[in-house]
Amino acid sequence: MNMKNILKGFLALAAAAALLTGCTKGYEELNKNRYGVSEDDLAQDGLAVGGMLQQLERSVIIYRDGTYLDSDYQIMYNLCGETWCGYMAPTLSDGHNAGWDVNDGWHRRMFTVKYEYGMAGYKAFVDKATELGLENELALAKVLKVTTMHQVADYYGPIAYSQYGGIVNLYDPLDQVYVQFFDELDESIEILEKVAATGAKLLEDYDLVYGGDAAKWVRFANSLRLRLAMRVSYADPALAREEAEKSLASPFGVITSNSENAVIAEAGVRHPIYTINVEFNDADTQMGASLDSYLNGYNDPRMFLIAKPAGDGKLHGVRPGISPSSWTNYKNTAAKVSAPNASVYKICWLNAAEVAFLRAEGALKGWNMGGTAQEFYEQGIKLSFEEWGADGAAAYIANTTAKPADFKDNVARANASAPSKVTIAWNNADSDETKLEKIATQKWIALFPNSCEAWAEYRRLHYPVLIAPANNFSNGVVNTEQGIRRVPYPVSEQIDNPEGYASGVAALGGADNAGVRLWWDAKPFNN
Repeated sequence: MNMKNILKGFLALAAAAALLTGCTKGYEELNKNRYGVSEDDLAQDGLAVGGMLQQLERSVIIYRDGTYLDSDYQIMYNLCGETWCGYMAPTLSDGHNAGWDVNDGWHRRMFTVKYEYGMAGYKAFVDKATELGLENELALAKVLKVTTMHQVADYYGPIAYSQYGGIVNLYDPLDQVYVQFFDELDESIEILEKVAATGAKLLEDYDLVYGGDAAKWVRFANSLRLRLAMRVSYADPALAREEAEKSLASPFGVITSNSENAVIAEAGVRHPIYTINVEFNDADTQMGASLDSYLNGYNDPRMFLIAKPAGDGKLHGVRPGISPSSWTNYKNTAAKVSAPNASVYKICWLNAAEVAFLRAEGALKGWNMGGTAQEFYEQGIKLSFEEWGADGAAAYIANTTAKPADFKDNVARANASAPSKVTIAWNNADSDETKLEKIATQKWIALFPNSCEAWAEYRRLHYPVLIAPANNFSNGVVNTEQGIRRVPYPVSEQIDNPEGYASGVAALGGADNAGVRLWWDAKPFNN
């Protein structure tokens, strides 16, 4: 990560140019010049940071926006976290990430894009907002920076954060990165609360999420702080409780309704998964075996809102790590497996259901979350059903018998037993661990398709229990039962930023591979 080159190329206001090289059709567009907006463009309406705000919002979850492509999303999310959390399974080539033989050409993109677009964009925003004295707008930009960069930290571990853009780009240990996240959120929320109290708008004509509604931004920032607090709950319980309860104590509180979900509302935008499944090689991704097991086992009413039925009218997933002689029967035209129902997916950063499940876990720990674990657990399910437009939430919540189903490959013989026996209905007689599994499992379903969060929470909680790949191609680097724990740093870092790379590996406390656990990944394994 050569920061000086990135910043020079950014020209203070332009999105960094990114050139990709391709592997197969649909992966990456060759030799495409990607230009950001000019300062003249940004100043046309007299508000020089408006276009920059949109860049920061678009960098949270990358989608086709004139600068980056749906193939960038594919490489950053679909072939990484989306596969490893059990949501999807690639249907384009053998082995690689789906079988835990991680591919640098894919996993490096989260690192490079987030720095060249997100962090460089934030640096430009700071420069211009400071020049113009825009303290309130800068507080909003800082929230967006944390929203983007916690994904990078949760993928890789220690990252260049406090020293980004300096002469030497040393990495901060992950625990220190999280302290900075909390400090920045605390500072920003304090400022944004004052703005929200006046009813004022922030960059209303440019904001792609909340239309400048400062009160909604405060609730989002509090909810993000709650998410990150729970993320560190096994590594630093005291810090986690402090930050979580702080979010609930805010006069504006956290997100509690789907009308407050953080969703990109840009006209004409569709979720990248649609392009990946429909336009790339007649389906580069299909529903995963683990999602098949839980949705079928629970007879979940959201099933065919999340996925399309196969030709037989049923939901059939694909097990990762398979090596078929041909991928033809795993494609859309074969109608043997279920494609994602991506035309209805939203680019959602954080929803009300996630917040309810986070509060349920906090209440289970005895924290002051404003209610009981059962209340928030059931509220989370109801909110998810409402978000998807599904009926039957009450009956689903009351179901005491349904369990995840065995996975049956509808094409070949890559079958697998049900990964868990966890049921749905809350039972106060259950152990806290069983209650935690229920919370985590239902949150996993409700997070779909936000794979960054789903994969991070799976690693943190070890739930839901997922179906392992049919083959483990990692040569012993990744434990078959534990799965991929992190993403190795890009190989280019060893060349472009050797001192920083060395500091990152040292702070990681282990080898730079996919089997090493991150600082917050501290819950003991039973085996």
